[in-house]
Amino acid sequence: MRTERSIFEQAGLASGLLTEDQIDLAWHMLAESLPDNDLSLEEVSDRQLAVQLVELGHINQWQAEQLCQGRTKFTLGAYRILDAIGQGGMGWVFKGEHELLGRIEAIKVLPKSQTDANSISNFRKEIRAQARLDHPHLVRLTYADTDGDTYFLVTEYVPGSDLRRLVREHGPVSPAQAALIISQTAEALCYVHAQGLIHRDVKPGNLLITPEGHTKLADLGLAFFSSDCFPEESKLSQTRPKHIVGTADFLAPEIIVTPSEVRPISDIYSLGCTLYYAVTGKVPYPGGKTADKLRRHLDEVPIPAIWLNSRVDNKLMGVIGAMMQKRPSDRVATAAEVVELLRPWVISEESGARQTIGNLAKLPSKQVFRDASLADTKPVAIESEETYSQNRQATEHPARHPQSVENKSQSSAAIPAAPTESHATPLDRATRITLGLAIAAIVAAIYLVLFKT
Repeated sequence: MRTERSIFEQAGLASGLLTEDQIDLAWHMLAESLPDNDLSLEEVSDRQLAVQLVELGHINQWQAEQLCQGRTKFTLGAYRILDAIGQGGMGWVFKGEHELLGRIEAIKVLPKSQTDANSISNFRKEIRAQARLDHPHLVRLTYADTDGDTYFLVTEYVPGSDLRRLVREHGPVSPAQAALIISQTAEALCYVHAQGLIHRDVKPGNLLITPEGHTKLADLGLAFFSSDCFPEESKLSQTRPKHIVGTADFLAPEIIVTPSEVRPISDIYSLGCTLYYAVTGKVPYPGGKTADKLRRHLDEVPIPAIWLNSRVDNKLMGVIGAMMQKRPSDRVATAAEVVELLRPWVISEESGARQTIGNLAKLPSKQVFRDASLADTKPVAIESEETYSQNRQATEHPARHPQSVENKSQSSAAIPAAPTESHATPLDRATRITLGLAIAAIVAAIYLVLFKT
């Protein structure tokens, strides 16, 4: 028989997540399943006991992992931490429950490694930014506080899935579903831009899909303030555009060339990349190092979406191309224009698309945490090739407990300057979009001749 509790058991009892009866029952169930029915402590490891308790429904997988490491504190202020959701632009996000109200919410924690004065100022900036925003397609801020030296903010918890996970687990969505998701996100960006903010990290992982089929744009951790609308806050954010900030797969070319070139139209490019991902299941420039991805944003055109998904028609290809134009002057100018361009798909199948995408969002996730091998989907701060190589290993397995969260920024190679942009007139821009649509039609015709005959 056992004479003392293991580290896992002690942590479970100290945290209040487990009772002695629950532990003993799980232990006996495991021990009795052993071939020789020997109830020795050595025969039942903490890992086996944790798995048994998860199967019995007493704790979840994330809690089991934390208890195996001897962690006992699962509270932040008035909130009980229930699970890890993922990593945002400025820290890890957890699922929590208000102990008095019983309300489930999302809690973003500033990493311990980013508690210097500048990081704290930026975190407060994010809090102030979100506190002023109220839109049906934006995740709403509800509270912010500190617990000792841990800074955190609380937002509404959005059940369902995010676009990245939904596509990874179920494949590309239909053009109508993609149009609905991107159109609702564009509505949120219209509002954000009107408030003097630029998101700077629009990507599939930040588009949350509810079980009702509604989209909410999340994570303003990398948002940039317009000095016209927010003079005080803009002073805080002016230190950040010295390096490229965002996610490599979705970065606009002008930000790659000139990080200080932060404009609302850059969010449109990122949204175009996200639309491409939604209908193809692929980022525009897959594979390679971060530096290679950034160069391809500057120099290459992605594989036509119709080659990867035959349900994509020429008109939708044209919209994607117009949103992903390399030069801002050639690109769709505003989020409001995106809404109008996508309206035909949204109107034609809105009810069915909303129901289908909502049903997919209801399905349980096939993974607990974001895959560590997908490190290039995290926000990056570009400095040098050497720094990128050193930081890559540090970001493979970030901490997953609110009291010890670490969040190392990734970096990559410096990007050579692009030729100086010439400013096109409105007529030039319209002509280029028309040409883009014509080229898309020609490519589609070639595709049909080669592969459909």
